[in-house]
Amino acid sequence: MEKKDRKRNHAAAGILLDLVLVWALFQYFNFPAYLLLFAAVCLGFVMKRTAKIKNRRLLLGCAVFSFLLSVSFLIGGKADAIQKTGFRVFRSDFVYLAALTAAFFFISAWAADWVLRHPIRLAGKNRFSPGTVWAACSVFLFLSWIPCLFVYYPGNISPDSLVCITQAAGRSGLSNWQPVFYILLIRPFLFFALSIGKSLNFGAALFLAFQAAAMAVMVGYLPCWLTRKGFPLWISAAAMAYFIFDPVFPMYAVTMWKDVPFGALMLLYVLNLFDIIKSRGEWLKNTRSFVWFLILNLLIAFLRNNGYYIIFVTLAVLAFLYRKQWKRLVPSFLAILVIVPVIQGPVYRVCGVARSPFAESVGIPLQQIGRTVATQGKITEEQKKFLNRLLPLDEIKKDYLPTISDPIKFDPAFNDDFLNKNKFGFLKVWGGMMIPNFKSYAEAYVLQTFGFWHVGTTNWVLHYGIADDPGMRENGLSMSNLGSLAGNRSSIQNAFDCLQKKIPLLSGIVNIGVLFWAAVFSACLLIIRKKAKFLAAYLPLLVLWGTLMAATPTYCEFRYMFAFALALPVVVILAFPLRRNIRPSGRAANSTGRA
Repeated sequence: MEKKDRKRNHAAAGILLDLVLVWALFQYFNFPAYLLLFAAVCLGFVMKRTAKIKNRRLLLGCAVFSFLLSVSFLIGGKADAIQKTGFRVFRSDFVYLAALTAAFFFISAWAADWVLRHPIRLAGKNRFSPGTVWAACSVFLFLSWIPCLFVYYPGNISPDSLVCITQAAGRSGLSNWQPVFYILLIRPFLFFALSIGKSLNFGAALFLAFQAAAMAVMVGYLPCWLTRKGFPLWISAAAMAYFIFDPVFPMYAVTMWKDVPFGALMLLYVLNLFDIIKSRGEWLKNTRSFVWFLILNLLIAFLRNNGYYIIFVTLAVLAFLYRKQWKRLVPSFLAILVIVPVIQGPVYRVCGVARSPFAESVGIPLQQIGRTVATQGKITEEQKKFLNRLLPLDEIKKDYLPTISDPIKFDPAFNDDFLNKNKFGFLKVWGGMMIPNFKSYAEAYVLQTFGFWHVGTTNWVLHYGIADDPGMRENGLSMSNLGSLAGNRSSIQNAFDCLQKKIPLLSGIVNIGVLFWAAVFSACLLIIRKKAKFLAAYLPLLVLWGTLMAATPTYCEFRYMFAFALALPVVVILAFPLRRNIRPSGRAANSTGRA
C-alpha cells in the first residue's frame, strides 16, 4: 500500500512540475494558449522517459548544456531592453531561468538518450564506389545550384563584392581587407572577359560559375566520405537533399563572398581532422594525405583573415595529441605558421598590398568605448584627449549603434592613420576604461554578439542580385534578364522569407544560434560517450565562432558562420554512436561490433 501511495505521490508531483514548467514556458515565449495541453502532454512524456535514465554522465552533461542554453535565451531575449535600460531588466527573471533550465534539461536528456540508443550501422561495403559517388554528387549539386546564376545574372554582388571586383580588375589598389587570395582568384576571369571585349558583368558571371563548380566539388566530397566510411546510402541522400533544397546553398554558391569557398574548405578540414583522429594519427603518415592537409591549412589561412587563428589552434592541438610524431609534424606545422604571417606581412608590403585596417580587428572594443561615451561613463581627461584625436567624442556618441561598429569605423572623421600608429595606446585606453565602466562594457559586448548565440535572433541571410548603387553602375555591373528568368526572383525571395520567418522548426537551419547550439550539443554527446578526443574535429568551427565573439563587426551575420551550415550534416551524424556490421562466416554473420 505504501508503495502505491509513493507512486501516486510521485505521479502527482510530476504532473504538477509539468504544468508549472509548461505555464512558465508559455508565459516566457508567448506561445498561443491552444497549444498548452499538447505541450503539457509532450513534456510529461519526456519527463517520464527522463526519469528512467540512469546514466549520470548524460544527466550531468545535459544539466550543464541546459543551463548555458537557458542563460543564452534569457540574455539574448532581452537585447532590446538592454539597449535602453541595461542589465537591470533581469531582476525578476531568475524564476524563468530555473524553469527554462529544467525544461531544457528534460528535453535534452531525453534527446541524448534517444540518440545514444540508436547507433548508425556502418556497412562493410557499399554498392557504389566513393569516386563514383563524388563525381555524381558534384555534378548534381552544380546542376541544382547554377540556375540561380541565370536568374540573378551575373550573380549576387554586394558592396563588399564590388570592392573585390574593382581590386581584381586593377581599378583600385590591393588591400588585404578583402583577402588578396580571393581577389587573385577573381582576377583571371575579369581579365579574360575584358580581353575578349566583354564587360565586367561577363567576367563576374564566369567567376561565379567557377565558384559554384568548385563548391559543388568540395561539398560533393561529403557523400563520397560517407560512402568510404560505410555509412548507409540514405544518410548520403539526406545530406544531398539538405544541400539542394536549403535555399542558402544555391544562392551562396553564386554570391561573390570569400565566406563561401572558405566555408567549404572548413567542411573538408573537419572531415580530415576526423580521419586523423579516427586513425590515431596514422592518416598523417600517408605522404599524399599529409601534403593535402598542409595545403588545406594554407588555403584556410589565406582565404579569410581569421583563418590563421583557426589553423594555429588546430595545428597546436594536433602537435600535442600526436607528439610521438613530432619529427614529422612539428617542422611542417611550424613552417605553415611562419609562412602565412611572413607573406601577409613583409611580402605583401613589398608588393604594395595595403594591410587590413586595425579598426577591423577591434570592432568590439570600439563598441564598448562607444557605449561608455554614449551613456556618459567615467572617462579621464587623458583618455578623452586620446579618443578625441581618434574621433571627437560628440561624433562617437552620435555614431554609436549597439549592434554594429561600422558607423564609428567609417565616420569620415575617424582617424585610421592615428589608430594604426597608436595600437598600443588605443588598447591601453580601452583597458583603462574597463573597470570603471565594466557594466557598460558588458552590455556593449552582449549587444554586439548576441546574434551568434541566441536562438531567437535572426538577421538578413541572402543577398539578391546586384545592389542599386552608383559604384555598380560606374563599373558596368547590372542585372540582366536571361531567357526571361528574372521573373523567378520574387519567388525565390518569398520562399526564403517563408522559410526563415514562418516555419518555426525548419527555420532553424538558417539561424546562427540553432547551428551553434547544435554543434555544442553534438560535442556534449561526444563527451557523454567518452569520445572527447573527437572534439578536435570540431576545433575549426569553435575557433571560428570564438574569433567572431572576439572581433565581430556586427551582431548577427550568417555568412560569417556559413561553415556551421555546411558542417551541420557532419555535426548531426557524429552525435550518434557508430556500429560496424561484421560478417564472419556461419551463425555469427548477423552480429555487430563497434566502429
